[in-house]
Formats: sequence, structure tokens, C-alpha cells
Amino acid sequence: MASQTRRPVKLLYFASAKEFLGNLPSEDYALDDSIKTGADLIKSVKQRHADNTNFIAILDRSMIAINDEYVYELATVVLKGGEEVAIIPPISGG
Repeated sequence: MASQTRRPVKLLYFASAKEFLGNLPSEDYALDDSIKTGADLIKSVKQRHADNTNFIAILDRSMIAINDEYVYELATVVLKGGEEVAIIPPISGG
């Protein structure tokens, strides 16, 4: 039986994303072999929090930054482990 490689990443939640997760500021996340890209990670996060429709709705509209750089094409970012992934919801105000 093949063992799966577990690679850690840290998810950081801000503003309403944090609030919809009960003020959870961050979460350690272990990437398994099925999570290769940023898009795979976001899909997995959605599955983990599937019962939280408010969070999923905000996640769908959020910007994602990996290691302090905004990412616009998550499918093109290969995750190696050790990344810091920030979920940054839309900002409102004036």
C-alpha cells in the first residue's frame, strides 16, 4: 500500500472569512497527494467547510495570496508545502 505524502500549509483567514469560521484566524492544513495546485487546495477547503454556506460564498469572491503574492490563476500554482495561503475577502467601506 502506497503511503501519501502530507505537506503542510498554513491558511490565513481575514475579515468576513474569519468571522464565518467563528473568528478562526488561521488553520494548519496538510496537503495530501491529491492536492497539487492552488485550485486543488481551494476545492479541498470548500469540501472541509461544505456545511458553512456563508463561508463558501465569501471564499468564491475572495482574493487568494500565496506567500504574500496575489494569485489570479490558482490552477497554475503548484504547491510544494510550507506555503502561507491568505483568504482575503472583498473590502467594503468608504
